[in-house]
Amino acid sequence: MNRLVRVAGESMAPTYHSSDLLLTRPVGGAGVRRGDVAVFRRGGIGMIKRVVGLPGDLVELEAGRLFVNGVPVDGRPRVPGAYTQTWRVPAESYFVAGDNSAVSDDSRVWEDPLVPAGKVAALVTRPLLGPRRPWGFKAGRRAAAAGRIA
Repeated sequence: MNRLVRVAGESMAPTYHSSDLLLTRPVGGAGVRRGDVAVFRRGGIGMIKRVVGLPGDLVELEAGRLFVNGVPVDGRPRVPGAYTQTWRVPAESYFVAGDNSAVSDDSRVWEDPLVPAGKVAALVTRPLLGPRRPWGFKAGRRAAAAGRIA
């Protein structure tokens, strides 16, 4: 059964903004793919984040930027000599990140960075309703929020 969730915070900007209403579908047999936006609970808080790492993937955080299996998520080359953290995503887990890395509370900063597959309740299928914004306008304020859902 499809469900609606409301975004609270700016961790998924510019894709989704606080107060946007999103249509979701249960994970079910379709599975989770890289790039999907997942709805899950962490520490009792509902969150939405983009799935970056799938089971078996090698995720690296280098100078604040993510690489998955050696490929940069943002398309930019590596920074020679930069400190790098690495994680191998185990079976039945995901590595997730908000689109707005400057304010997102996600796998990059969590002590236990992985989201168990069983915790993913739904995937976002599309935005249903968001605040009215003039064409091309991007919100100027950045709230230090965790991309929570209301």
